Amino acid sequence: MAKKENRIAVAFRSDQKFTELCVLVLSFIKKLLAFDDEVYFKIEISLREAVNNAIVHGNGRDPEKRVHLQFAWGPSLLRIHVRDENPRPVDPGILEERADSCPPLSFNGRGIMIIRAYMDRFEFRSLPGGGEVVMEKRLS
Repeated sequence: MAKKENRIAVAFRSDQKFTELCVLVLSFIKKLLAFDDEVYFKIEISLREAVNNAIVHGNGRDPEKRVHLQFAWGPSLLRIHVRDENPRPVDPGILEERADSCPPLSFNGRGIMIIRAYMDRFEFRSLPGGGEVVMEKRLS
C-alpha cells in the first residue's frame, strides 16, 4: 500500500461486546470504499473471528488487557491488524496444525480456518507482549 494509506486504530478492553464496535468501523470503511456485499461478508466474519480469538484465547477475557485493532486501506486493499496482550509466546506452527485438523463444523478452533478461506492473506505473529493477526483482502 502507498504511504498515504488511510488508517483507523481502536483499542478496547477484553469484552466481547466490543466486537460490534469493530464491525461498525468496518461498515464505515465499506461505505468509503464501496466494495460489494460478498466481500464485506467475508471480511466481517474474519474480523469477528480474529477479535473474538484475541479476547477469549489471547487475553483470556481479562478486562485489564486490551485488544488493539488497526484498519489500513488504499483504493484496492484493506489490511487489518488484531493484537492481544497475551504475555505467553504462541507458536504459529501449532496454530496452523490445529486449524488444519479442525473439523469444519467444530464450535471451537475454526476461526483460523475461516479467516484463511475468506481473506487473501493471513499471518499470525507472536510478538513480545502479545499475539497479532494480520489479514488482507483485495478489493478490486
